[in-house]
Amino acid sequence: MIRSLRLRLLLLFIAVLTLTAVAGWSLVRIQAQRLASNLQDENLAAMAFGFFSSVTASAGSWVTPEELETFFPSDLDQYYYRLLGPQGAYISGYNFVQIPVPADVESGVPYFGDFEDSSGNRYRGISLRLYLDQPDYPGWVTLEVAQSTRGQQRLIGEQMRAFGFAATSIALIALAAVIALLLLAFRPLQRLAISVERRGQHDLSPIRQPVPPEVQPLKDRLNRLFTNLEEAQAAKDRVIGNAAHQLRTPLTAIRLHANLAANSQLPEAHIKLIDQEAADAAKLTESLLKLEQTPHVKTDETFDLCEVCRAVFQDWEPSLTRANIQATFVHQGTRQVRGASALLAEVLSNLIDNVIQHSRAPNMRLVCAADRVEIIDTGVGVQDGEIDLIHERFFRGQGSTAPGHGLGLSIAAEFCARFGARLTTQNLGPDRADVAGGAGETGGPGETGETGGAGGFHVEIRFMDV
Repeated sequence: MIRSLRLRLLLLFIAVLTLTAVAGWSLVRIQAQRLASNLQDENLAAMAFGFFSSVTASAGSWVTPEELETFFPSDLDQYYYRLLGPQGAYISGYNFVQIPVPADVESGVPYFGDFEDSSGNRYRGISLRLYLDQPDYPGWVTLEVAQSTRGQQRLIGEQMRAFGFAATSIALIALAAVIALLLLAFRPLQRLAISVERRGQHDLSPIRQPVPPEVQPLKDRLNRLFTNLEEAQAAKDRVIGNAAHQLRTPLTAIRLHANLAANSQLPEAHIKLIDQEAADAAKLTESLLKLEQTPHVKTDETFDLCEVCRAVFQDWEPSLTRANIQATFVHQGTRQVRGASALLAEVLSNLIDNVIQHSRAPNMRLVCAADRVEIIDTGVGVQDGEIDLIHERFFRGQGSTAPGHGLGLSIAAEFCARFGARLTTQNLGPDRADVAGGAGETGGPGETGETGGAGGFHVEIRFMDV
């Protein structure tokens, strides 16, 4: 397959030009044949009628063959005749001249026809029947005049050669013009390709060279791609830097306690701390791996939203009970949604774990509606100045003493974006502290729950494609 677009367009133009030339050649040949035939028929008719005029104007009997030979001019396409008297009696001429005519011929009407002689030579002829009122031999006379078609073919050949020369000249000029136009048309794309080739890991700046309006959408899309790549590269550099910073602390602690354990007579306490720090580093590594591995998860499956929420709630219900959180699951309608059930389960697990680790809430409510999922707690919430920052990776609020790395909400928000949902968070004031209470269809303790808090926190996952 030809990969070059320029070459494909050129070949397409050549194909169209060839088809046009073939069609033109056929039409011109038809017209040339028609013109040559008409000219020959006019000459034949002039010869036949002229002969009869000469005969009727002369006195005496029938003309002799010698007189007819002098009447018909001799050239490359010699004329041949046959003269027939009454009842078809042969008078003079060439017997091979036999023009095919209908049986009921009319007087004074010329009949044209084609025939071949015994050698296969083709002729064009005319047959004309008239009544001659001669003094000696009056009666009906039929004159047949024929001429070979070599002159007709010569005329056709001359016209076709003229057409071929003109068509070839026009085709070559058109081909040269198309090649020049293709070179001119693809020049902006070549310059754009050079500009793209100059971009790399250290240069993702936008392309600023002017391009035609037809190429502008491609340039805009490339610039957006470069911007996205630059932002993604910067984000990845920040993640790597933050991850290195976060891992440095547990690794340093592990080395310190390992040295202390090696020089201590009672190393058990140091070994326990080493285990805690190793578990903390493993949890951080697992969270980072989730962010890198989930892009390959299928995100266009259709599943029952309520069934996923119910399964996650049942898995976390014992942990919520141990944390003294009265949890309620509320089912407000079922609906098939499009997304990724595995990512949604991971998001809900992260959010419930955040409630356990950070909220200090007495109550929590998991609500499953037709197009959204809500997690509402009656805990301490988030400081107002930090509400816009909690989705950032590795962000932890001031004064936070609970274990963690600040990845829970950022992972949840990113996973939601990957399967087409939107995650929003907000603090709940004291006047809305009771939203986490109330009865639910299924759930653990606190189905009629009391809030017991002065505020709360609300997380909503809304599906855009339901």
